[in-house]
Amino acid sequence: MILYYFILVLAVVAWKGYYAFLRGLRSYRLDRQQHDSLREYLLANGATPYQSLWPFYRHALQRAFVPMAAQWRLWGALLLIGVLSLLMRNC
Repeated sequence: MILYYFILVLAVVAWKGYYAFLRGLRSYRLDRQQHDSLREYLLANGATPYQSLWPFYRHALQRAFVPMAAQWRLWGALLLIGVLSLLMRNC
């Protein structure tokens, strides 16, 4: 039973992670296309190449993971199933 739960959790996390990755990548590419002048401005004012890309990275991470955190019901249901399977195994 634990193995099935583990496989279920891995499948859900991989599925959600894949879509979060796509959402973040799409956001990063769109921001770079539309707001690349911000990167050039930061570079011209002394920022390193990594520092000039940080606003794009931060926005992409926010766009990727904030919707996942908002799905608290799904994570709660997975936690409940896990606790129940552990209780059933110990009885």
